[in-house]
This record gives sequence, C-alpha cells and structure tokens, in this order.
Amino acid sequence: MKFLVIGDIVGMSGMNKLKQEYSKLVSENNIDFVIINGENSAAGKGLRLKEYYDIMDLGTDVITMGNHIYYRKEMAEEYIKLPKLLVPANVTNLNANGSVIIEKNGFKIGVLSLLGKVGLGEIAQEHVLSPFDTARKEVDKLKENGAEYIFLDFHAEATAEKIAMGYFLENDITCMYGTHTHVQTADEEIINGRMAYITDVGMTGPKNSVIGLKKETALKRFSTGEYAKYECSSNESTLNGIIVTTDDTKGIAIKIERIHIK
Repeated sequence: MKFLVIGDIVGMSGMNKLKQEYSKLVSENNIDFVIINGENSAAGKGLRLKEYYDIMDLGTDVITMGNHIYYRKEMAEEYIKLPKLLVPANVTNLNANGSVIIEKNGFKIGVLSLLGKVGLGEIAQEHVLSPFDTARKEVDKLKENGAEYIFLDFHAEATAEKIAMGYFLENDITCMYGTHTHVQTADEEIINGRMAYITDVGMTGPKNSVIGLKKETALKRFSTGEYAKYECSSNESTLNGIIVTTDDTKGIAIKIERIHIK
C-alpha cells in the first residue's frame, strides 16, 4: 500500500493549496490511504466543522489534531461526533477519539494521535499524560483489535522527544512521524528495516511567513518583546508531507519519501 501524510494545514492559504494539489498528488502516486493534520486549518489555530468537511470531502481517511484542540472551545462537544477526527489520546480533559481503525483495500489500518510534553507549556503538564505510556497502551489496543498497519502522528515540540518515540516504537508500528514545528526535517528513514520515521513532516501553509504567522507580527513579537495579536499569513502556500510504501506480504514499511510542493 501507499500512504500519504500531509503536514499541518495552516489557514485559508494552506486549505487552498491542499485543494489545488490533492487529486493530482493522490492519482500520480497511486495513494491508497491519506492522513492529514488539520489543527491549524481554521485561520491558523484550531479546526471548525467547515474545515473538517472540506478536508474529508477530498477523500481523506483520517484527520489528526494537536495542541490547538483548545483554541476553538465551541468544538469541544463536536470532536466526539467526528469518528475520523483524532484528538491526542493522552489528553485527559477532552472526551474524544485518540485512535481509530479503518478498513481499506482489505487491510485494517490503525491511526493514533499523541501530544508531546516537552516545551508545550502548562497545558501539557496539567492535562497530558506520558505519551510513552499512552503509546504502549494504545498500540497494544490497536493490535488487539486487528490493526495490521499503525501510523502515529506525534505532535511535539522537542526533536529529542520525537526521536526517542521513534526508537520506543521501532518494532511495533508502521510509521512514526512528527508534526507541530511546521518545519520539514530531512531525516526520513526506515528504522530497523520495518518502521518509517521522520521528525517533522512540515506544514502546508504560507510561504514568506514565520511558520504560518505574518512576518510583521512575528518580527514585532521577537524583536521588541511587545504583544502582537496572532495573524495568519495569507501568502501563497507550499505543501509538505511524506509518502510511505509498505510491503503487504510482510506488513512493514519499505520506503519513505518527503513531499515538498512549492
């Protein structure tokens, strides 16, 4: 099988780029299954029902989230109604799906979302369980329920925490990929001859921005220390992600390719 993972969709520009490139990307690469991180799709912070349905209507199989689950408070009661939307499984104060199994092309595919703890502030310390303990429990549960392939979106700040998670699960899952930093890393590899890994898949969001934020806003914040209200850039976007190919006779990942569409 061939799996497409697309990194954090940022704002309207990112949504437009996704819609522009999706069909061609899927058809030209013979993609069987698509996972998209949508946690920044609503003006750079959070996700609304509009973005959820726009992303799913393209043919997406699963949407994952991250730390911006808290930004759209009106969505808290909606998350649980959307079975193909994953909130990080180690978050304790939201009642929603952290993992899912979807049958596709005769295979049971498990997708898991987790939030890191390092560098993510008070919320991560107060309302987030150990991602490692949760990973072990959730992966075991997915396997018990018949998952033949398992993909983990680890939404974390620290590269070290992501790398450690990769080694922690190297014999247990098909692919561990990082999201959240919005900067695509060049360390894609097949670990231990079976698991696809990359520290961060990058974002699908505005060029000439500071990880999606307007340059002017970011520069004011960093150079003067003054408060500046978050404003998502509306510049034209790039699309970042990965394609993972599996050997369906062995149930392992055999290839991982970075995607960067300008």
